[in-house]
Amino acid sequence: MMPRLVLDLVRAKDRAQAEEACTRINSLVFWNGLLSQVSPALASALVHGLWHRGEHSEDLILGLLADIAGGFVDERDSTAFGEVSVEDCLREVCRGYPAYVEILETGVNADSRTACIDLIVQCGLADSGLRDRSIFFLVEAVRRADLAQYRSVIEDSLNEPRAVEGG
Repeated sequence: MMPRLVLDLVRAKDRAQAEEACTRINSLVFWNGLLSQVSPALASALVHGLWHRGEHSEDLILGLLADIAGGFVDERDSTAFGEVSVEDCLREVCRGYPAYVEILETGVNADSRTACIDLIVQCGLADSGLRDRSIFFLVEAVRRADLAQYRSVIEDSLNEPRAVEGG
């Protein structure tokens, strides 16, 4: 069922179809921010879908990826929703890093750009090889006039990767 829902989201012909697919994915995969065993595969499919997305689904795909990147495993019962690790999920989310930077720099959808800020930060925290890049891209984004409305969000977001970098 999940592959069909991802395709429905990526290929949605209108916003209602995209939102319906996103809602169904959410209901099957997430529960109070907990990751499930399907989360890494879903992240992989969503990253791939970003390259083929329609205009109605970009921010929804990015939002799902941000949810996965920010998800966690129940410490009391790590197998409550099947075998899953945060690291596996983040590895798949990080594969979309170039798209997140591109959408932040050239996108027009405010929700997409905001999700990309979060994803760039999460990738920088998850992958030490992306940390300096994340800081660089976010610092450059702060300087851009066309991203002025995101300046405070970006500046706040820079605190985490800078703290890891310095300590």
